[in-house]
Amino acid sequence: MTQTVPSMPPRRRRPTRAWILLAGAAALAVFYFIVRNNPPARFGFADGETPRLIILGAILLLLLAGLLGRGITLGYLARSAIAWLVAIVAIVGVYANRDQLAVIGGRILGALAPGVAIDGKLAGLEDARSVAIARSGGGHFVVFARVEDKPVTFMLDTGASFVTLTQPVARMVGVDVADLRYNIPIQTANGATLAAPVTIDKLDVGGIERRHVRALVAKPDALDVSLLGMTFLDTLSSYTISGDRLILTP
Repeated sequence: MTQTVPSMPPRRRRPTRAWILLAGAAALAVFYFIVRNNPPARFGFADGETPRLIILGAILLLLLAGLLGRGITLGYLARSAIAWLVAIVAIVGVYANRDQLAVIGGRILGALAPGVAIDGKLAGLEDARSVAIARSGGGHFVVFARVEDKPVTFMLDTGASFVTLTQPVARMVGVDVADLRYNIPIQTANGATLAAPVTIDKLDVGGIERRHVRALVAKPDALDVSLLGMTFLDTLSSYTISGDRLILTP
């Protein structure tokens, strides 16, 4: 014997949308009545703004009623509105503090990549033309530069009278090392040796470009790394060491 399960009577849907429309229409009517009988300036807007505000309110009311009619609850709408508000506030906050965030990003980049010249604005320097270079882990200032548009790694040496290139670097940037005359005495970490005079057509450190820089090329195996010496540093307005940062100002 089969049993017949009695069917439940369908739930009557509450007329949420109708009530929203009715309440909203009443609010707009009250607003219109108040504005019509009072100067608009009292409420902080101009005379011509009243019709636009009423039209905008009606559009928002219809949108809200339509969403609620599709089964979207007020709680969901409120949570969505809060999420969008938080996102907008975050975006506006990032935009308003973009300069400070750029400085923080520049300092992080300098710490992660010592030797990279950071633009003065990103480094938080007063002179935007300056560049800042973070001290490397060995306690020296390694400087990534470009010689004749070729990447070259230098070590800062204020005791070196000239920018001095190692043999491999000189060969890489186009110097004819076979035709050099080693007749200038220099002092290196490996002792006294001789170097050959050359002229670097273009030397660039973080956008600070110098042309026709007097330089030397050390004898083979005399230097482990090229030196950024005074023939470049003397062309600058200033070069200072502040804490763990080398600051070069053109």
